[in-house]
Amino acid sequence: MHKSLALLIALCTLNGALALGDWQFQVTNNAGKTVTVPVGGKRYCMCLSTSQTAKIKNTNGGVMKLFSTDDCTGNFVALYKGSTRSNAQWVNSASIGQDGIPSAGPNHCDPVN
Repeated sequence: MHKSLALLIALCTLNGALALGDWQFQVTNNAGKTVTVPVGGKRYCMCLSTSQTAKIKNTNGGVMKLFSTDDCTGNFVALYKGSTRSNAQWVNSASIGQDGIPSAGPNHCDPVN
């Protein structure tokens, strides 16, 4: 009985984590320091205009969309999972998460690195 209950709780926790979406990407600054940025939710717009973005890698961000604006609007360049974009100083925001739905945010523009 206890094992069944424990298994049920584990499955519910896993299902909740999958529904929330655990997305992440990496930003490398001009000095070569790399930071992994976690993003929660189904799709989120992350402001990057206050961060040095020499290189951006989509480690698990769904289909990332890179924008020159700071609010994920206008034209974008897609960055697929596992891909890296060098010379990314022009990127001021990125939309991360499940493809095909609108982005939430950004709520603030704190530097990530």
